[in-house]
Amino acid sequence: MVLMKKLKTAQKILKTRGMNGLAMTLRLKLDRSFRPDETKIVYELINDRSHSGFMIDVGAHHGSSLAPFAELGWQVIAFEPDSSNRAILESSFSTYDNVIIDPRACSDQAQPEATLFVSPESSGVSGLSAFLESHRASEKISVTTLADALGAYGYLAKPVDFLKIDTEGFDLMVLKGFLWAQSPHPGVIVCEFEDAKTRPLGYSFHQLADFLVNKAYWLIISEWYPVKAYGGLHRWRRFTTYPCDLVDPQGWGNIIAVKDQEAYHQLCQLCQLDRLHIK
Repeated sequence: MVLMKKLKTAQKILKTRGMNGLAMTLRLKLDRSFRPDETKIVYELINDRSHSGFMIDVGAHHGSSLAPFAELGWQVIAFEPDSSNRAILESSFSTYDNVIIDPRACSDQAQPEATLFVSPESSGVSGLSAFLESHRASEKISVTTLADALGAYGYLAKPVDFLKIDTEGFDLMVLKGFLWAQSPHPGVIVCEFEDAKTRPLGYSFHQLADFLVNKAYWLIISEWYPVKAYGGLHRWRRFTTYPCDLVDPQGWGNIIAVKDQEAYHQLCQLCQLDRLHIK
């Protein structure tokens, strides 16, 4: 009985999504080493638009997320306060006329001087909070808000097609620093959640997700297993729609939020989620 049900499901997927869809579904369910790249999924969702878009990358690191959009000719503003990471970012993108590299961190309050913490465990955990025992104070940086930065660049009224945030715990603060009442809302947002980082800062996974829901976004959650070691390979668990609880409260991952319902349905297809199950 179970086997017949699985065969019928496979036939349905094959009919509606083809061999590629069936292969992706099997991979998601069976390949324990599969690791999706949420920003590449967004690229697949929006890269065929006729106009050149606008991307904001907060916590750009070395630029892997913004690279395909910069290659398309999109206007990109990349915030990266870690001078070591920024040097690598600049070596790759300083010659791009369409990429602005901003040395500031982002939050919900501007600060002329703040401490950046770094760790030898990973170049990807630099940030405004020391959530690891190995974190140490590295350098003094400035902190801005998206509202202030976009205003200074003259982009407050410019529609943001893609806002990507990865700030090691300050993602909600970055969102709160956007001028929601006056600026067009970003079409797609990807931001990171991990309660181990954010609860000491005063918020949880649900508070981050609900903030976006209250802004009328549709959410897909990419949940990963709890981090064993920063800087190493992580194990991915699942895609699911929100509202939901995490399978493991110690898990982490990314929220993919879209403003348009049709784009949400397309995103569900890319993530191999059945729209019939969406509430």
